[in-house]
Amino acid sequence: MNFPDSALPEIPAILQRARWIWPDNPHWDLHNCYALFRKNFLLKEVPSTAPLFITADQSYQLFINGKYVCRGPARGYQRSWPYDEIDVAPWLHRGENLIAIRAHNPGFSTFQYLHQGYAGLLVAAEWGATTILTDSSWKSRRQTGLKRDMIQTSLQLFPQENIDLRKEDPSWNRPDYDDLEWTANTVETTRNGLPWTSLEPRDIPMLDESVIPAGRVIGTARGESLSNYRTSRNLTETRFNEGLNHQPLDLSADEINIDASTSGQWQSYLIDLGKTQVGCLLLEVEGARGDEVVETHHFETIDPSSLCPDFKPDAHCRMAFSHRLTCREGANEHHFFHPFGFRYMVLTVRDNLGPITIRPSLRSALYPLEIKGSFQSDDTLLNEIWSTSAWTQRICSMDAYVDTPWREQAQWWGDARVQSWNTFHLSGDPRLLKRGIRQIAGQTTPDGLTYGHAPTVAHGCVLPDFTLIWILTLWDYYWQTGSMEAFQKHHAVIQNALNYFETWTDNETGLLRYDPRYWLFLDWTEIPKEGCSSLYSLWYLYALEKLATMYSITDNESHASKCQQRANKIRQNLRALLNEEGFVIGGYSGDGQRVPTTTVHAQTLAILNHLSPQSEEAMISQILLPYLRGELTTTAHPSAYWITYVYSLLGERGYGKEVIAHIREHWAPMVSHGTTWENFQPVKAEESFSHAWSAHPLFHFMQILGGIRQTAPGWKEISFEPTIQGDSAQTTIPTPRGKIHSEWHRKGDTIQGSLELPKGMQAQIILPGSPAEMVSGRYSFEIKV
Repeated sequence: MNFPDSALPEIPAILQRARWIWPDNPHWDLHNCYALFRKNFLLKEVPSTAPLFITADQSYQLFINGKYVCRGPARGYQRSWPYDEIDVAPWLHRGENLIAIRAHNPGFSTFQYLHQGYAGLLVAAEWGATTILTDSSWKSRRQTGLKRDMIQTSLQLFPQENIDLRKEDPSWNRPDYDDLEWTANTVETTRNGLPWTSLEPRDIPMLDESVIPAGRVIGTARGESLSNYRTSRNLTETRFNEGLNHQPLDLSADEINIDASTSGQWQSYLIDLGKTQVGCLLLEVEGARGDEVVETHHFETIDPSSLCPDFKPDAHCRMAFSHRLTCREGANEHHFFHPFGFRYMVLTVRDNLGPITIRPSLRSALYPLEIKGSFQSDDTLLNEIWSTSAWTQRICSMDAYVDTPWREQAQWWGDARVQSWNTFHLSGDPRLLKRGIRQIAGQTTPDGLTYGHAPTVAHGCVLPDFTLIWILTLWDYYWQTGSMEAFQKHHAVIQNALNYFETWTDNETGLLRYDPRYWLFLDWTEIPKEGCSSLYSLWYLYALEKLATMYSITDNESHASKCQQRANKIRQNLRALLNEEGFVIGGYSGDGQRVPTTTVHAQTLAILNHLSPQSEEAMISQILLPYLRGELTTTAHPSAYWITYVYSLLGERGYGKEVIAHIREHWAPMVSHGTTWENFQPVKAEESFSHAWSAHPLFHFMQILGGIRQTAPGWKEISFEPTIQGDSAQTTIPTPRGKIHSEWHRKGDTIQGSLELPKGMQAQIILPGSPAEMVSGRYSFEIKV
């Protein structure tokens, strides 16, 4: 729905006066299109603050007086396109100033962007007597020197960047650059015309764009370039076909001095950043004669014996993360545009007939997550797992929660739910979750399902169970913040989704039926999906009862009653799937036969739903605990993602030691890589080694060993029940009410500890050998063990 300007008071008045601009034509020849913009202006005095409003479709890099400022905007939809507000006062000076912008539009849709056939830049500022507005007076042109037919860096992302600085002067963004030859070809269109009928503030902070050192060189190689290396559309595949093995070498990558080579030859340096980093590559080259080719190729993993990066040309997602810079004579500097997530980089230099010096670095592109939470124990491995999990969550927080910064950078919503729990314990920041809830709601199928991630072109990624997860994140936002805002804003989307699930409820079984048009995910494992899956309907039951509660809290008893009635029917029909032992079986097959398998997944959700209270002890003792102990024979193993639900349940039920033991075994291999993985045994060069959906040990340790577990909305109440394992543990959790701090340590045959609560919070203390009690403020204890 489009709104008139009067309904959008959040749009600054000065921004409403700006016009969208683009060189030549905003809807012509946009494939992998880069555009450059320049605007000079005078300042008599530098204001103490200088808010600049800026956005571009699809994205921009902003420079002021030759200095890099930032990139943006955050992902969004053109019907309400996000804009950024930046205080640019630190980059201004008295007299003449220059705004220079490099913008990009891919000309096609990706897993984070929906192309609407137009590109544009919009800028506005008003500082006293100085007014800046994008219009046809701005100088602009399509950027030259780019090979625009490069392959995408993955099926989900943008093309490789291949630029020739012999054709494009890298000083285009500096005040002393001569732009007289830039023709007056800037085209302007109205601010609120299609496709950008409205604007919205980004509602999250600007990215942390700190410059990161390049790490260390760990290998070197040299060889002969393939004959087509100059014209290749896929730099990664070309380099792979030349051979990626390296010989050991150890030196700093801050500045690499490269000896002269011969025409048609390449020299290569394998660089290790130490752990996965996320950002845009910066290259400085000195001593170039002109025509030297500098390439960077980016990977997650290597074979340590051959120092060969792992790469598969025919991998499903076609990962090919590479850049190329062709040098002009003298000094060269270039800010590559798109951020990559990687640990290893192959720096390759071709055709350098004289010695050159290269200084690579990385400008990060991460959400500025303020780390307020902490965990520390006497167990070094557990501390390392926690730190690895925390770092993984950090690098999977960009302008949205992303599954991985490497392969996709997509806002997958099953992942996002786990990531929000990680974030709440690490930082307490709910903004990425709130914004993501709205974005997922913004892209739905005609019959009411949300997409598995959004914004996206991926019509094959509609996951009905992730729509149920989206509903549950409305509850999660309320549980964390105490606010019903996210829930109340999306009534229509909720109702459309419920209509879908009602339509796809089987008349005979009363359970949800498999819809072959969509991808019923459930988990990466062998779970029955066709017919009527018990697990699918268990998620439905869980979502319905949370909806009933939220409607009741907001005094919408009519909808609360409808949801509860529907939940009661589903509950009754699910109970028909309890076998003689009291376990939930897999459901009904496509031909209506009962599926006798009993999975960890189904028992976990059955307990969460209190489906059969009298069976819960058996479900735990005969299925869940044997699974963690490696004693259960099954083909339906919970993934590194889904097992968080098992851990949460067992942790709450007092089986924290078993959870910790399972995490220790399965997360220990991840520590050396520095990030948590997509699966317990990911396939190199195909599956991700930087996936935050498996970073949940972060909060499980804080709940189990730290003993802190939220028990009321908005953190009004918690329980404190630490699992005593090892000799000590300290935990700090940030909440909307302030920080909670717990610590305990072993002293002889006693455990001594304390709990500090912020104002407005109570804790139920549950300690061995002591009666439960409610406390506030500071609490100290000593117990015998």
